[in-house]
Amino acid sequence: MTHRFRFRVPVDDEEHWFEVTDGGRGQVVRQITFRGSAGVPVVAVETDELALTRQACGDWGVQLYEVVYGRPAREPVVEPPEARAVDPHAFDVTWGRARAYRQCEVRHDSGPLPVGTRLTGTFTVSPWGAGVTGVFVDVGLPAPGFVDAAILLRAGCRWPVEGTPAEFEVVDLRVGRSHPQIRLRPTAVPPHGEPWPRPGPR
Repeated sequence: MTHRFRFRVPVDDEEHWFEVTDGGRGQVVRQITFRGSAGVPVVAVETDELALTRQACGDWGVQLYEVVYGRPAREPVVEPPEARAVDPHAFDVTWGRARAYRQCEVRHDSGPLPVGTRLTGTFTVSPWGAGVTGVFVDVGLPAPGFVDAAILLRAGCRWPVEGTPAEFEVVDLRVGRSHPQIRLRPTAVPPHGEPWPRPGPR
């Protein structure tokens, strides 16, 4: 069983929404925090999801997670007397909007791997086959890189085979219940029918 409530902190110009476990221990399941008169979502954290990210990628993964979804409050969370109860449906709708905003509307240009970072790596096997979905990239980090198929198809270049080296630019970060993923685009692609350019000296 869980309990949901919200309250404002005027001195911080923030409103916090919490979903916590019953029992009075203040263990957070999900947290949403809005800032300012416009109600901009600055936190949309799920505790179990964050724990899975830590398990998969350690503190580096936690830093990525907090870039995308914000930094959670320290536990235990105490419900203040002025807090207002939130029904499950209202919490879920608000949660979905806050998550979508943090995923799609925020430029993730801080933390250990800001958008725009240049990386070298090698294409690995595409589980879906050439021309479908995309292809993973080994960039020597705890999380894999991924190039969307649309980027390669628009370029009209030859689909990269396993082990092809290239230079990439970070275009987005995806963090969720699965392993974190670094979304990439090659900084250069070959003309149709020609081999891939090798990454230049750094």
